[in-house]
Amino acid sequence: MMDPLDLIREKFSEDCAIDTVLHLVMAHFHLSEEEARAKMDEYFEIVEGMNK
Repeated sequence: MMDPLDLIREKFSEDCAIDTVLHLVMAHFHLSEEEARAKMDEYFEIVEGMNK
C-alpha cells in the first residue's frame, strides 16, 4: 500500500502542481485539507534536509 509521502513524491516527479498533488492526496487517503497539507509539509522538510 502506498504511503502519502510516496504519492506526493511520485506526483511531483511527474511535474504536477502543488494544488493537484494536495487534492490527489486528500482523495486517495481520505484526508482533510489540513492533514494533506501536513503531509506535504513533511515531504518538503525531508527534501529540504536532503538538499543541505
